[in-house]
Amino acid sequence: LERVLYVPARVSPHKGPPAADSRHRVAMLALALAGRPSREILLDELDREPPSYTVDTLRELSARLLHDEVWLLMGTDTLAGLAGWKDPEEILRLARIAAFHREPFTGERLRLPDVPGLRERLEVFDAGSFTISATDLRKDLSRGADVRGRVPGSVAEYITKHRLYRNGVAA
Repeated sequence: LERVLYVPARVSPHKGPPAADSRHRVAMLALALAGRPSREILLDELDREPPSYTVDTLRELSARLLHDEVWLLMGTDTLAGLAGWKDPEEILRLARIAAFHREPFTGERLRLPDVPGLRERLEVFDAGSFTISATDLRKDLSRGADVRGRVPGSVAEYITKHRLYRNGVAA
């Protein structure tokens, strides 16, 4: 991939409100991506009224990137719910999907959603072991656990400095 765009959602239609304010989430993402020039943060979804729909972002991207092939990267855990997304067939028209193995949807437990055209537009790959879970990290942080070594050091320092995810409350 020549370039990878990270797109933080303002409010996901499949989840509750984010546990941290968008300015903190963007700052942590920028810290995690520091020194990686082919990685960029796209703020489009944060600038739109919620909820954030992937298909809307892909429509905007395809208008900007007329001659580029767009891939949507996700874990197989997320892929399993694709049929419940807004306009999944349009998503497949606008982008190919690259899905990395993520528990529990691996091997024989990998479930492909019933979305016409998915098999032709999907590549599933092994990106190593992804045992890290944002949900588990937030739970651990709310209990005061140290997450250094599980997230980049600069991100762990930012979380501590801004007292994020303490007692289930985001600053």
